[in-house]
Amino acid sequence: MKKIFTVYFALLTGLLFVVDGQQAKAAEAKIKLVTMLPAKHPVGKSFAGFVKRINAALKGEFQIDWRGGPEAVPQFKQPAAVRLGSVDATITSPSYVNGILNVSGASNYSNKTYDERKAVGFHDYFAKLHEAKGLIYVGELPMSNKSFHIFLRNPIKKLEDIKGLKIRVFPAIAPAVKALGGNPIVLPMPAIYTSMERGVVKGFVTGIPGVAKIYKGVLGDWIHEGFYTAVFHFLVNPKSWAKIPSATRAKVLNYVRNVEPPIYESNWKPPINSAYAAVDKAGLPGTKFSPEVTAKFNKIVYNAAWEAVKKKAPNEGAKLEKLLMK
Repeated sequence: MKKIFTVYFALLTGLLFVVDGQQAKAAEAKIKLVTMLPAKHPVGKSFAGFVKRINAALKGEFQIDWRGGPEAVPQFKQPAAVRLGSVDATITSPSYVNGILNVSGASNYSNKTYDERKAVGFHDYFAKLHEAKGLIYVGELPMSNKSFHIFLRNPIKKLEDIKGLKIRVFPAIAPAVKALGGNPIVLPMPAIYTSMERGVVKGFVTGIPGVAKIYKGVLGDWIHEGFYTAVFHFLVNPKSWAKIPSATRAKVLNYVRNVEPPIYESNWKPPINSAYAAVDKAGLPGTKFSPEVTAKFNKIVYNAAWEAVKKKAPNEGAKLEKLLMK
């Protein structure tokens, strides 16, 4: 009798372990992610670091299954794909979401640090704006130390030489280039090199990482004065988000908004410094403006940006300007 009881107890215990294991496995929420850039791109590598860190931090509860970049879903179509539920989530440029939320690109126009933006409630307000448009704004991957630059096929001597030039932009940059007298042409990043090579555009705007290597052979000049700030938005489909247990959602929000930002920013400092050094080594000294012209340049690009935002959405634009600008 004792042997029978022992065997029965062992079987019951084993069954409970199996059930508990299955429940634990089922409790781990998983979302499929696409990103605006592929894994091999310098920015794509930074996305890989984020995915690795959040998966390690929330192992057993939440995991991101990174399915690829624009080779999986084209850059400009990723936000809509998330909204429609074709894919669970994306890490994308704010301006790529302008077609859904017309003030999304405004987050690029900040001159505050990440902590300053968080302290005034920017992320909570932005989450409400996105939710009304059918997207969950989890947070941002910030690069407060990274600005955008104008890179050119041919050298210029003064700011006015930009007038009339066709310059590739992403949507958030278009008002600045137009205000400087250029002709902004919206193109996805993979199209930049061939467009420069064929003369479709005479310049482009992007951040410094990878420029010297990726665009070797089509660069003749660049403007040292950077403008705006780079951020990447982590967006999730509402139905996919709702499937994640509320306690886990809170942990994801906490990780994305409080834990990851200082890590993400600090990891970018060495490659950004290295990228500037690589541009110099490539023999592109670039154009430096006088302090007076630099002040004029900054006034033009920031005024143009906020005028465009407030024209589209007067109330939201005015509030965002207060939250994002010093």
